Amino acid sequence: MGKTITIEDDVYELLLSLKEGNQDSFTKVIRRHVHKPVETCGELLDVYAKLPPPNVDPNVLAQVVKGRGRRSGGRK
Repeated sequence: MGKTITIEDDVYELLLSLKEGNQDSFTKVIRRHVHKPVETCGELLDVYAKLPPPNVDPNVLAQVVKGRGRRSGGRK
């Protein structure tokens, strides 16, 4: 069962910009981006366990891995 809500135009445009294709619904957008605040560390761990892996650019990841262990040249 759905509910009708009223939002301002700028919020509508924001939600619209977060949709991922025509099959994506506003309900899915809100579920992806709005989360209930956690109250304990255990709840936080539960949330992280349920999250999908982050979207990572393979090229950037390769640069990070390649640069590990190198000195930045800070102290002399």
